[in-house]
Amino acid sequence: MQSFFELCSACPFDADRLKKMKETALSLLQTAEKQPYTQALVLFTSNDAEYGAVIQNALAADHAEEIALLDRLRSANDTAVRYVLCVWSDACVDIPSHAFRTLLCDLDPQNSEALIFVKTKTEIAAVKLQNVLK
Repeated sequence: MQSFFELCSACPFDADRLKKMKETALSLLQTAEKQPYTQALVLFTSNDAEYGAVIQNALAADHAEEIALLDRLRSANDTAVRYVLCVWSDACVDIPSHAFRTLLCDLDPQNSEALIFVKTKTEIAAVKLQNVLK
């Protein structure tokens, strides 16, 4: 899967954090059963904690795996997310589903300020969640 974004202005981000999150995503995908719409979601919170999950079918109507990931944050009382990374099983970075982005803001309204990593024509960049909620 490939998706490219054209950005007027990208947000600054911690490149080391992106590298670590991508390593986590690829590790999760390495052991996952791959289906056509399998992806890994990795979240990094304001408490400096990382949470990740494999989403077997990103097109599933019930969003059960995404909800389970967010429930882990809720249970840990760690709902303020700083960074969001979505990686498809072919290692391409993409934006998570609209439903997941909405659920993330429902979890904690300040998550509208979280940075989501996206692929541009030349690099990985970061945009605020609020700018991709439409």
